[in-house]
Amino acid sequence: LLAPYSAYGRIAQNLLAPLWGWGNNLLAYFAERIDSYAFYRTDVWVRSAATFAVAAATFALIAVLAWRNGRTWCNTVCPVGTVLGFLARFSLLRPAIDPEKCVGCNRCARNCKASCIDVEHHRIDYSRCVVCMDCIDTCHKNAIAYELRPKTRKPAKEEKRESGREENPAGLSRRSFLSLTGIFAAHTALRAQEKLTDGGLAVIEQKKIPRRATPIVPAGAASLRNMAHHCTGCQLCVAVCPNGVLRPSEKLTSLMQPEMSYERGYCRPECTKCSEVCPAGAILPVTAAEKSSVQIGHAVWIRANCVPLTDGVDCGNCARHCPSEAITMVPSDTADPDSPKIPVVNTERCIGCGACENLCPARPFSAIYVEGHERHRTI
Repeated sequence: LLAPYSAYGRIAQNLLAPLWGWGNNLLAYFAERIDSYAFYRTDVWVRSAATFAVAAATFALIAVLAWRNGRTWCNTVCPVGTVLGFLARFSLLRPAIDPEKCVGCNRCARNCKASCIDVEHHRIDYSRCVVCMDCIDTCHKNAIAYELRPKTRKPAKEEKRESGREENPAGLSRRSFLSLTGIFAAHTALRAQEKLTDGGLAVIEQKKIPRRATPIVPAGAASLRNMAHHCTGCQLCVAVCPNGVLRPSEKLTSLMQPEMSYERGYCRPECTKCSEVCPAGAILPVTAAEKSSVQIGHAVWIRANCVPLTDGVDCGNCARHCPSEAITMVPSDTADPDSPKIPVVNTERCIGCGACENLCPARPFSAIYVEGHERHRTI
């Protein structure tokens, strides 16, 4: 929850990416009006309400702390920034203010991105300073220099005194920015789950997620245990997945860690993007050839939902699109070769890619779905 890289990944994926998508769709809308197809519409949707809420809360907290107290998040809350801030207190080289040259113009404080300069007392809070050198470039009296740490130490009482800070004249603009950002985020959340139609007035009934006894994780994850021990919930794999298969888990035991579901697409055997971007070892690198032979789950047929039996029409979508040829259509009545054909799954060949589940025409639940494996195996 506090790791800076994971927090940024969640904010980018859940808040910034939808805004980018809606902006792209707006450009596509205007381009279509002038018969231009330089832009095309993309599907924008909220992958996890829990992760969206965590990302929004994190963004709001960082924004408020930055607005009111400068780099409080970076120096106090963030574990990386806290350690770096502690080490910075003992740095040998640091910028220092010469009281004899300083005229108190406040130009250095106004340009300090870390808000760590106290001009009145000629002090710099080194636990917050990022050594950007802007203060040195800004000072027209050469009152600030980058030098060795002075040997003399100030009294403890003075060290603990809180530095004064003038009121930020840009506060109103920041308030407006945060308000607009909140409005856009709320608008995105409301519009992301809009209903789809078939081109007319009929509403397409969306598929529902089946209740899987075991979650499905990508081929490079190797096992649920490996995923649970290494994943930081940074959402990089979710963001890069081109088929909308990966989404953050909303379960308490695996909150924000990626799970696979096939309502919007299926895991193509030739795609290895999630394994290429994972920084934590939760999804190990795999080649397309290796992925095609890794069994992450197996298909399960639900007789009560199958279209040939419920509607009396031929189907066979699952068998036609199975990349591993693990599904065969056979007569539902062994005594009658002309009876409606139903799928039979060879679980030894099935790799759990979800093509059958995704392309099954049954609604709202597919007649065939994938059950995950706790440990993956090579077939």
